[in-house]
Amino acid sequence: MSHSLLLRAARLAARLDAVLPHDFDLAPSEEEIDVVIPVVEKDLGILPLCLEGIRRQTTNRLGSFYLVAPPTARLQAFVAAEGLRLVPEDEVLGYGAAAIDYRPLGRNRAGWIFQQLLKLSGRVGRAEHFLVIDADHILVRPHTFLDASGRTVLYRSEERYPPYYRKLRQLTGLRYHSPLSYVAHKMLFSRTQLAALRGLIEQRSGLPWDRSILAALEPDEVSCFSEYETYGTFLPDAAKRHLPWRNRTLPYGKLLPYAELCRKYAGFHRALTFPEWKNRS
Repeated sequence: MSHSLLLRAARLAARLDAVLPHDFDLAPSEEEIDVVIPVVEKDLGILPLCLEGIRRQTTNRLGSFYLVAPPTARLQAFVAAEGLRLVPEDEVLGYGAAAIDYRPLGRNRAGWIFQQLLKLSGRVGRAEHFLVIDADHILVRPHTFLDASGRTVLYRSEERYPPYYRKLRQLTGLRYHSPLSYVAHKMLFSRTQLAALRGLIEQRSGLPWDRSILAALEPDEVSCFSEYETYGTFLPDAAKRHLPWRNRTLPYGKLLPYAELCRKYAGFHRALTFPEWKNRS
């Protein structure tokens, strides 16, 4: 099936999934989960709204909040004011984005892939499960990420992208068959499952897991790997359940105080995203 037909199928499936009835009111697990957010200074404009959404709309018990970031003065001041923990990004893997030479089609994508490696490392926080959420993503309706039966709740979008599945197959041997996507700007990770995934990648390649991913990147494809797609596919069916993300993507000009965002958009949408690409001239 061609790329265009796959995208059309994904959009149709997402529209159907969005309007069909779903039970969003899931009983949460009693287990505490950590929150891990990779950030840079430019995220500080939206990050307070992201944090407010997590605190107000996550039904699971929340443990510690970790920002994985360069330890700049502004970020350190923000962490201190918000009662968060700052993890210097260069200390997680023993190297930073500057150590990665990845410029597909002349674009510097080192930071993009470095953030994905940070998430897959499982080295930030202490709880068995930790929620990773993009700093420009704001929850406006209740979300359960680990249900009472211990299953991970994965939210899915229409952002299907074939290069992700080629790399998934190459690195893990797995295939993803759904027209919907696990790329939904947030995901709950299990440290135990992540260790198994990293082990599978190393077993197949004979290299450390992070080096395996870096070696597999394509010089003529600016987005050829997805940590969310890879982990979501790897997670056993018995350990996960799916819900539609019902997200609205908006430009910065639509930013409002949190209560006003909820009043304006939470009638149907469950989350809002204010991505940088939406604001490029």
